[in-house]
Amino acid sequence: MTDMNAQVYAVYLTADETELGVARPVGYVINRVVWDGTSAWTPGSGSAIVADPDGRYPIGGTYTPSTGYALAGASSATAGTALPLTLTPDHDGPATKTTVTLSDGGAGGTFSASTVTFGAGVNTAQGVTYTPRAAGTVTISATNTGGLTNPASLSVTVAAATA
Repeated sequence: MTDMNAQVYAVYLTADETELGVARPVGYVINRVVWDGTSAWTPGSGSAIVADPDGRYPIGGTYTPSTGYALAGASSATAGTALPLTLTPDHDGPATKTTVTLSDGGAGGTFSASTVTFGAGVNTAQGVTYTPRAAGTVTISATNTGGLTNPASLSVTVAAATA
């Protein structure tokens, strides 16, 4: 019987190593395994895993886990008008599913979604909009659950809506 929760993972090196005279750098994929993600198993010393159901990281390939992500958007907006924001993980995406929470520091604006999720091993940009409530300067910040370095806050100068 097949475990419906089983998933394919790429096992990659977390430190450079040499095997049989061949240098293998950090991120080098040494194996692919099917694992349910909950039973007792560890990838071994000097290695880690990333979910890889699409086979993006074959044995001999390289996976470089994200260490941070970017927050991008315009530095000016108009009250009541949606401002597009983009969040993008660096490298090949985080090693684990990571949730990013957005905040305007209590300025009272609204996000189309106050959280976005980066999938494990996926570096696809995520877009949301922010609609400022009133004129002034708003600071948009982002924090995450995956141990990534958070980006610098985005300062947005908001003009009053025209009548």
